[in-house]
Amino acid sequence: MGVFNRTAMISLLDQVVFQGEKYQYPVYGVIKNTSFFATAYNQHRGCYLAISEFRRLLFVECNALTGAPIRMGALVFEDLVSSKIKKASFGQYKIVLEFMVDGKKKKFTFRIAKKVYGTDFDEQEYNCEGIVSELKKICSNRK
Repeated sequence: MGVFNRTAMISLLDQVVFQGEKYQYPVYGVIKNTSFFATAYNQHRGCYLAISEFRRLLFVECNALTGAPIRMGALVFEDLVSSKIKKASFGQYKIVLEFMVDGKKKKFTFRIAKKVYGTDFDEQEYNCEGIVSELKKICSNRK
């Protein structure tokens, strides 16, 4: 099995939650590196996403080769400024969320797919539909 698997996903997401906090719809996806120093080879990285019961989007950005966490955290939906959720090709979704982080607007671009071949993400399709549905509800309530 590859470096991206269900066990790693759950283990890493469990490190982001507060004590007693639960999350739902954990998915594997890709996050776009939007930093000024992003190069062609490190522009997209694997990530894990989930929605917390405390109205937070949990994320863990990972090294594409080793699966080691690079950055992890949670984005509070009360700080959401704008959002776009589009269905892309081959059952993928492109999710662009802009949050106020430390007084500045910060854009996060995620891509998630219903199927992740060669992995043990057996619930990916169900969780993909669930997280997209929840994000659409949350985002529509923020406008």
